Amino acid sequence: MKQQGSLVDHDFPELIHALSEGRWTGLLTLTHMGVGRSVTVQQGRMVFAASTSKDDRLGELLFRHGRISLRQYANAGSVVAPGKRLGAILVEQGALTPKELMRAVVQHTQEIIYGAFQWTEGQYRLQEGAPPPEAITLKISTPDIIMEGIRRIDSWHRIQRAVGGLEACYERSASYEDALHSLNPSLEKLTLLTGLNQPTTLEAICHESTLSDFEVCRTLWAFKVIGVVRRIDVPAPAPRAEEDEGFGLVLPQE
Repeated sequence: MKQQGSLVDHDFPELIHALSEGRWTGLLTLTHMGVGRSVTVQQGRMVFAASTSKDDRLGELLFRHGRISLRQYANAGSVVAPGKRLGAILVEQGALTPKELMRAVVQHTQEIIYGAFQWTEGQYRLQEGAPPPEAITLKISTPDIIMEGIRRIDSWHRIQRAVGGLEACYERSASYEDALHSLNPSLEKLTLLTGLNQPTTLEAICHESTLSDFEVCRTLWAFKVIGVVRRIDVPAPAPRAEEDEGFGLVLPQE
């Protein structure tokens, strides 16, 4: 994996799966349209995240979900200072209990990461090395985060590009059982794997499932990223165009 690159070339789900497989440790930073998101990774697990967007702040999340009132939000915000986080102030002022704050921080971290799944453009940068420790960290496996993150993607263009058309052919990966150990999918999603002991088209998979065809495709994408299934009909890449002086781009001769 390159130390920096484009999310156009490395879709976020595939990016974090590669870090998980490599048991990488460091800070993954994403930037797009003036907004930055950083994800702390330890041995391939995403344990913390932060964002520069005002809409991604903890106070906004608590207020949106009705956990704190407008008055509590305003009172706590008025005394925020360097080195003193809003969450600690809310606990001091009695708006949250320590346990409620811990749950809120975990949810806050998850939402920042899941929001990154929506990004199809922007840049990523990898800084290897142990980042500063955080008091509250995620305990969710990276495959489960990938499953949930992709479940939140509603763009059919992205899903179709990832899974292919009706004749796209899939089968279970040789090591699919190992990949499933760190997952907690629903029974309906697990049944997608029942007939994939032999090559099966996407159309047939959709026909046999009780899930909607859209959900089948989205789940299959997540399974493919994690390594539970593999596509076996991927076409060979098209010949690369070469520059021909005076005639523009031409294809190489057979």
